[in-house]
Amino acid sequence: MAATARSIIALGLVISGIVAATGLPLRANAAITFQVSFNDPGSLYAPYYNRIRSNVISAGNEWASYFGSSYNASVQVQLGFADIATADGASITNSYVGLSNGLATYEQGAAYEIRTGLDPNGSAPDVRITIGRTGYLQNELWFDPSPNRQSAAVPLNRTDARSVFLHEFGHAFAFNGWRNGQTGALPGGYQSTFDAWVTTRTFEGQPQLFFTGSAARSLYGGPVPLTFGQNSHLGNLEPRPGSILIPDLMNGVSFYRGSRYHVSPLDLAILGDTGFPTTSSGAGIAAAGAPLFAAAPFASAVPEPSTCVLTMGGLIALVWVRRRTPAPAPPRIARRLPHTRPVTPSAGTARTTETA
Repeated sequence: MAATARSIIALGLVISGIVAATGLPLRANAAITFQVSFNDPGSLYAPYYNRIRSNVISAGNEWASYFGSSYNASVQVQLGFADIATADGASITNSYVGLSNGLATYEQGAAYEIRTGLDPNGSAPDVRITIGRTGYLQNELWFDPSPNRQSAAVPLNRTDARSVFLHEFGHAFAFNGWRNGQTGALPGGYQSTFDAWVTTRTFEGQPQLFFTGSAARSLYGGPVPLTFGQNSHLGNLEPRPGSILIPDLMNGVSFYRGSRYHVSPLDLAILGDTGFPTTSSGAGIAAAGAPLFAAAPFASAVPEPSTCVLTMGGLIALVWVRRRTPAPAPPRIARRLPHTRPVTPSAGTARTTETA
């Protein structure tokens, strides 16, 4: 069963790449809107504001397009700039949703607000995304001038900013928690809705974490391997399990320059497992012909995926009420993209490797 599921994944990459290449605009659920503000004393990066805003809103709309028409929320997204190598992001707060296996369990604040219509932190921002200002903003990110259509080619030497924002929204909605990235240990008697489905097994004498939610497990064909050391992400480099997941939007190994990423059925299945229902299950989308993931169109806190370059000669695919807490809320954790570092390219492909 697992082998069959993963064969379907590989085949589906080609289909998704073609769909991504059409450049059709994404329509968000009209009841969910995204408002962008900037924490930038002195407005030092004001020339980037409009480009950042349009790409952030477009990324939010892609996620919201899967959330259905029953939700009504205005998600406040605050963008900031800091001396970090890449970018990070998360919900600014979290909301207590009950006990699970004796542990106080918390949902990401942005997801809770959309799902319930109740804002856990009032008028304060709901999501914070921080962009590195020491070169990443200026020299690495590419801002699509028409992010809703996505008809322009992403430069082969740049990372698609819209894809980065999509990734950070993934952390703000579900892919976040407090487990140790290597051992899976929790720091106290609390967990996130994502943590609740993480289990620890052994790989070559070392711990390996897996996401075991039923929808994700069914779609993937077994427990979904999480990135070693970065367990709010999917996949690993070989020989660890999950190399087939490296093209997923929420992977923790590599982002490819010159490429676009999109929300995948597997991402939606995991979102559903954390308690956030979507209009279509990941399995339903996959059964309709979409792949579990696709990194590239055809003709990208704890460290996150590194950046790579793809040549595009032909079809290439790599392929819960207001907050009620029985105890003080646990700390928020932001998720960060790792440093980018060039390595020896192969056959027209240059890539960077992950750094912790």
